[in-house]
Amino acid sequence: MKSDYFLLFAIALLIRLLAAWPQQQPNYMDAAYYYVNAVNLVEGRGFVEDFVWNYLDNPEPPPHPSHLYWMPLTSILAWLGMVVGGASYRAAQAGFIVLSALLAPISYWTVYALSAKRRHGWLAGLLAIFSGFYFPFWTAIDNFTPFAIVGSLALLFAWRGIVNGKWLLVIGAGVFVGLAHLARADGPLLLIAIVLGYIYYASRTAGYAKQPSVARITPSNLWLPALRITFYLALGYLIVMTPWFIRNWQTVGTPLPAGGSQAIWFTTYDDLFSYGRKLSPQTFLAQGIGPILRGRWWALTVNLQTVLAVWSMIFLAPLTIVGIWQLRRCLLIQLAGIYGALLFAALTLLFAFPGARGGLFHSGAALLPFIYAAAIMGLDRAIDWVAARRRRWKATTAKQVFGAGLIVMATVLSSFIYYRRVIKNNAWNNADLSYPAIAAWVAQKNSMATVMINNPPAYRYHGGGLSVVVPNENIETTLQAAHHYHVDYLILGRNHPVPLTQIYNNPTAHPALSLVQTFGRGTDSEIYVCEIIR
Repeated sequence: MKSDYFLLFAIALLIRLLAAWPQQQPNYMDAAYYYVNAVNLVEGRGFVEDFVWNYLDNPEPPPHPSHLYWMPLTSILAWLGMVVGGASYRAAQAGFIVLSALLAPISYWTVYALSAKRRHGWLAGLLAIFSGFYFPFWTAIDNFTPFAIVGSLALLFAWRGIVNGKWLLVIGAGVFVGLAHLARADGPLLLIAIVLGYIYYASRTAGYAKQPSVARITPSNLWLPALRITFYLALGYLIVMTPWFIRNWQTVGTPLPAGGSQAIWFTTYDDLFSYGRKLSPQTFLAQGIGPILRGRWWALTVNLQTVLAVWSMIFLAPLTIVGIWQLRRCLLIQLAGIYGALLFAALTLLFAFPGARGGLFHSGAALLPFIYAAAIMGLDRAIDWVAARRRRWKATTAKQVFGAGLIVMATVLSSFIYYRRVIKNNAWNNADLSYPAIAAWVAQKNSMATVMINNPPAYRYHGGGLSVVVPNENIETTLQAAHHYHVDYLILGRNHPVPLTQIYNNPTAHPALSLVQTFGRGTDSEIYVCEIIR
């Protein structure tokens, strides 16, 4: 069986290398953010960024401290790759290629621990390789891969530690929870899920683990072992997170910056890019109960689609439900289920707009090994049910055929999504196509200029200097932000904030703006560079 792990890892690594090869640059803001800040680490500048991409914490003009909204693990992994291979996108990508290949043997291990069947392990491992909507993103410089690995391992280690009474494994689970938090701000939900899962498990189990000292736990004495496991988890968690808490304390005066928590009070996703607005419970409630409920309903419908189409690739969804029901008394599935429920609730009810716009997609990656395990065992259970009622069915053959069918469907879906996202029209590498020319033009005009642009991290990646994001505000407020951050040029493209549509359609309409350059002239994606007149 050990050879299965190595062979599956080798296959996964080969597929990841092939998938990574056409991806020659960051394709979206998150990936560009993590990469350019990793370059700053390589250059010895520390955790600093040369742009402002949101105004939630009223940041000072750039350069200023980095990773006060997004967490630093992705940049750290990219930095490690460049320490070994030099400052390049390929070197930064290397760690994500290797780590993402590990998800296949982790998925094998997960289902094999539940069923002890190699066929199940191979099916789970191959599903982890060809994972539908996640397939193009495993090798991107983003937190999909690190969160999937450390998040799933946190649940697996906690399960083993609790069931076997091995507190070192529980501490290890806490370490992985810490790494998950270092990857994503919602990582601590794993810690809550493990404690709640333990309490539920222990309260329903007359005999606990294999340790005589804790052999009988009842509701009356549950609090002590619950505190014990919380302590061990917290110990492992703090081993990882304490240095980052200290850094934040020294930088902004608190262990956790307050900017991220303001996302609870968003009334639309574009509030992320607002300027000069106070986001608070008062402003949230001021919109009225109708808009609040409509926002949560929208998040609910989008997140349900994510669960069905992204996590389960649609065709796995009914099998997963069958498998979860079959495994409902298994602590591992309970832990994963509690975490999934907490994650879904938090990113639907509290952080509704960031959750529906990608948060659930990112954080759900940690659940994939458990979804695949449940789906595969659900498939066998469904086939056994049918075979018991149709004597001409050969259950063993059917399981092999339908299992292979799942892999074929996953491979076709993954290939289609990858083609559309990466290959077609060279879409991955054509993101922000005009940015290199814009950066070169600005450098020629004024190498010290600060620009206001839609995607500041991408501008920095393509050779640009200091920048701030175009706020989701009208032109007067936008100009206030521009003056505060000493902006020289306002750069507007087709993907501009709605309040600035009139300015985009007529860049010379405001007396404080002077149109000085146009990129993509004559196309449907013209970009206008306006000098700000002070």
